[in-house]
Order: sequence, then structure tokens, then C-alpha cells
Amino acid sequence: MGIQASITAIGLAAGIGMAAPVCDLVFQACPGRFDGKTITVPEETIWISPTVAACDDTLEVRTPGAASPPSIVFIIDNSGSMSKGEENTSSGGNDPDEARFTVVQSLLDTLYAASPAAEVGMVLFTRRLAFDHRDNSYFRSAFPGDTSQHDSFVPLTPLNRIFPDGVRGLDTLKRLLEFSGNGNLIHHTRRAGSRENEDYAPTSTRDGTDITLGFEAAKVAMADAKAPPADRYFIFLSDGEPASLDEGRDPMEDDFIAGKSIPTTFTVYFKKGDNPTAPRNIVRMTENIRANGYSASNPKSNHWAINIPGSQLSALLQSSVLDTILSSAASAPKSATLQAGGITLTDTGSQAGVFTFPKRVPLSPDKTTIVFTYTHSVIEAGMAREVRVPYTVDIRRSGGAPALSQGLATACREPAALSLYSEGRRLSRIAADNALLEARLSLPAGESCANCSVQARASKATDRETFGLAPGTGYFSASFSRAVNPQPVTGNGVFEHFSADSLILEYVHPENPLDRTRAAYPYAESADLKVGFHNQVARGPGPASVPAGMHWILTAPESLQPRVGDPIHCCAYAAGSMTAPDSLRHTGVTVEAGGPFRADIRVFSNLGQFVNRLILTVPEEEYAKLEPGAGQSLRKLGILWSGRAGNGALAGTGAYVYKTEISLLRKAEGGEPKTWTGSRVFGLLRE
Repeated sequence: MGIQASITAIGLAAGIGMAAPVCDLVFQACPGRFDGKTITVPEETIWISPTVAACDDTLEVRTPGAASPPSIVFIIDNSGSMSKGEENTSSGGNDPDEARFTVVQSLLDTLYAASPAAEVGMVLFTRRLAFDHRDNSYFRSAFPGDTSQHDSFVPLTPLNRIFPDGVRGLDTLKRLLEFSGNGNLIHHTRRAGSRENEDYAPTSTRDGTDITLGFEAAKVAMADAKAPPADRYFIFLSDGEPASLDEGRDPMEDDFIAGKSIPTTFTVYFKKGDNPTAPRNIVRMTENIRANGYSASNPKSNHWAINIPGSQLSALLQSSVLDTILSSAASAPKSATLQAGGITLTDTGSQAGVFTFPKRVPLSPDKTTIVFTYTHSVIEAGMAREVRVPYTVDIRRSGGAPALSQGLATACREPAALSLYSEGRRLSRIAADNALLEARLSLPAGESCANCSVQARASKATDRETFGLAPGTGYFSASFSRAVNPQPVTGNGVFEHFSADSLILEYVHPENPLDRTRAAYPYAESADLKVGFHNQVARGPGPASVPAGMHWILTAPESLQPRVGDPIHCCAYAAGSMTAPDSLRHTGVTVEAGGPFRADIRVFSNLGQFVNRLILTVPEEEYAKLEPGAGQSLRKLGILWSGRAGNGALAGTGAYVYKTEISLLRKAEGGEPKTWTGSRVFGLLRE
């Protein structure tokens, strides 16, 4: 019954280098091996494989010719020494996990699946019994005919009995084992006890340990058994030490040891510490029950000692107790159901011992609870019926590298891959002229992509755009437009970003948010720098039309906030084209740059005398405000002189020299920042 799990090489995700593999958890063995347990898997395990081993091992059922369904009474010690309890909160007891309740609830499910007509009773005791027949007529008195005592038990109840309110016997029994913490049963009686006890309050249901009382009540319960003596059983769970009996019962403290008139009994002794062993009173009791002649099955009576009830009790009761109580028959399941996270999948026929469900099941980020239910067709007591056997497994993902238990494996593969194209050419980065882009998704072999999409987002800007993927030749793709925008708008169908941004593509599997692929592409502005001069001769305006404190004019929106060096004589703004008629009044420099830049412009007379200077920087956050230049790859700015000297006086008619240095702030790929220097003679004609 083997399932082969293959490990594929770790692949590369476009744009980000090494990517983690994507793994499925494969149940190569029957999930029943892990029933009630927590499996820890590596973090990259994010799916349950659709192929799961069939549970074709021996199924415990009543076979033809076997005796009637068994009669079982659970005798459960609920004294303070068993759990933390209200009086023992500091150190904890011998069953702090309350396994005596939770495991028995689970065991009842298994018993019901194997033998629905089995009848079960329960006696829960401390120095008194937990229930009182005066609270509910369903409970039965442990002292029939004695109206002065009211200690009561849960009578033998067929698991498949349907009560008038429609509730099954199974569910009623499980409900009576519910507790609110520290071993306090939700449905225990609140009435005062029938007998005095100088050590404890009359209403206490958690103090003292009267084991004999528990067995006396169990014998009264078993008197109503439908099963013959050989199919009657006690299951006794306790830490085995009687103490603090009520007044009048002290002489009976050790009566249970005699084992008189007691059916086959399985005892589990709870004790903290290393290598626990059952005490002498439990050993003697078991020996006496084996030899008391109650039935032919009494020699099967046995006892065990455990120190970790939460993990040991379930396996012990399943393997050592139910195996003895129930007959066995080989049965292969005819169908299987897998349930997890609201998903239910079914396969109606195994092949070579393996069920194959329609698809994989996603794991949750932390814990995933999976229920495998196998349906068997069996013959029980001469009649055909179906038996559904559920197995519940918790799966936790861990960032470490936990070793998987035998019977488990991981099947890993390369993740989905994303790539980016423009005009049919694959990109590793985005250039300014890549206005139209295409995202491509390549999936692992055998995977489909129905209603899937890719998200494009900026590394710094807020824009997020989602694009549906359409099938291509060997991949799925989505085409979209890209633009630099200092104020991106999300949801407009255009990926907009800042000039210093990267484009991040991300694909998330529609059925599993843990299965995702990411690729990042930096935006590379053009390294081009173009500098020209505006006008050969300026026909300067009169003093009234030139702002006295602003010696320079920028052809840019007034929202532009460049950094200006000393001396500061900047700036008026003239929005619009450099060719507008008003621009003929000025000379200056036109800059077309592929990124943020610094300008240093000095004006001299034709005799070399200093006239004026402007040092101006357009940083990253301001660059995107400039008017686009040629082909969207550059942005441009005109820097014009207003015809004033550094002291604010109007310059006179004559020849002047511009000495200009423009430097890109970003380095060109693999080099130093680009710088342009030059000089130009121009004339000023003062009107």
C-alpha cells in the first residue's frame, strides 16, 4: 500500500532568484495511524495530496455467529487527585489533561462505528456519585429501595437508541462527560450529599475517593445488561487510592479489591512520574476478578499504568481494550471522504489500496483539522450494513525541518513562475519606454488556472491593480499599461508608480493563499541628458513686469518644490510651452533628463564679470511633477533668466555668457552620474 512521493528540484522565480518548493503531504499509510494526533510538517508543505492510503486493515465489527452487542460500564474516578481541581491548582493531578473524559468520548465514537447496538453505562465517582436521580429520572439510584441515599449513575444505554427529543444515546453519553475545566462536570448534581463527611462540604462533588462505591454502582447498572455475562465489561479509570470515605462507609474502603460478582474488568491506573506501576490493591483486584467465575471471559481482565494520559490512554483503550471486547473481521473500505476547512471530497473506489480525491486540499497557515471517513460494507450478526470509521488528524506547519513520522511523506515541485514581457521581449527590469507590459504565468505540469489573476503593485507607491489571466501557448498571460504618476490611482486598470519604484507581480492560487509566487522588476529611468539653450536674444521687459525678488523663471507647475542653493533668487513659474510668445522675453537653458538632476547656471558679462547664479536641484520626489519629454522617457524643465543681476538691479543691454553644468543624480547602470557642461553667448536687449 505504497504511494511514491517525488522531490523535484527547487526552481527560480522570475525577478527574485531562489524560490521555495511547494509540497504536498502524502498519507502513505492509513490516516487511522495518526487518529487524534498532531502532525508537524515543514513550512513549505501547504497542500494535502489527493492520493491517500486506504485503511484496509482489520476492522472491529461483530461478525456472524458472534454474541450480542456488548454491555460496558465505565467507572471513572473524578476526585481532586485526578486533575488540577479547585483545591489542587498549583501542582496538577494525575490526569491534568482530563483524558478520562475526552478519550472516552472519542472511544464511544469508535465503539458506535463498530457496534451501534452496544449499550454503555457510566459511573463517575469521588466520595459520592456525580449524579442524582432527583435531578433527572434518566439517572438510576445506586441504592434502589433506599430512599435515604441518592447517589446515581448513568444506566446502560444503547448507543443507537433514539430518545423522544431525537438525540442518540451516543450523544447523550458524550454530553454527560462534558466539563468546564479542572475536571468539573457540567451536568453533575448541585444537591447536598446523602451522607456526612467531616472533611468536606455536603455539596462537594470533587473530594474523596470511594472506589468501592463506584464498583457497587457499576454492579447495579450491569444488572440490567442485555448481553450475556461473557460480553459484559467494566472499564475502570483511576489513580487507585481510596481515601476520605463518607461516614458509615469507612469499613468498605477496600471491599472492591475482592472483585466479587464483577465482570471482565480493564483497569487503567494514572500516576505521574517515571515508569509508573499499578499499586498492590489494583493488582490484587484484577487477580480476583480473573478468578471469580463470573464468565468465561473474566480471565481476560487486565490492568495498565500510564503517566501521560493525554497521549497514552487513547492508544491503550483502542488497541488493548476494544480489541478484546469486539470480534474482528477484515474489511476494505469501499469509499472515503476527506473534510477540511469547509471542503468535502469523496472517492468511491480505491485502486491498489489508494483513494484518489478530485483535487488537493489546502492547509491553513497554522493548524488544519482533517477528518478522513472510510465507509466499509460489513456483515454483522448475519446482516449487511455500512460502517463509517472517522479519523481526525491535526496538521501544523513549522518553520523548522521536523522529521515526518513513518507512513508520511512530502511530494514537492517547483512553484508557479512569473515573467514579464514588453513587445515580445522578456524583461529583467523596466525601462521608461516600456509603456505596455505583459505578465506571464507558467504553472507546474498538470495544474490548471481557472479564474486566476495576477496582481501588479508598486514597491513604494500605493497602486495595486489586478489583471485576469488568459490562456496562452504553455502559459497564461495578462497585458496592461504602465505609467509614472506622482499620484497613482488604484483600480483604474493602469499600473502607475513613482519614478523610483519597482514593479512587483504576485500570483496567489485561487484555492490556497499559501501557494503564491512573487517577482520584482526595478524601474530603470533613462540615463539620457539633453541640454539646450532658449533664445539667442532676449527682449527684456521693463522693471515693473519683472518680480524684484525672483531672478529666475521655471517653466513648471507651481507645485514643483526644487531645492535652491545660495544665492537664493528663485523662482517664478511660467507653466506651459517654452515656445509661448511670452518666453521670447527671456533666455535660458532647457533640460531634458532621464531622472532627478542638479543644475548650476552662472551668468557673466562679455568682459567676464560675474552677474548672477542659480544652483537648483530637482530631487526624486519632485522629478515626476515635470512635463514629460520625448517618448515619455525624459522629463523637461526650462530655467530662464529674468535679466537681473545678483544684487537685484536690471542688467543693461549687451552680450552675456551662460556657463552651465547639469548632472544626473542617479548613476547610469554600471557607471558614474552623467554630467553635461557648456557655455553660450546671448544678447539682452532692454526695452
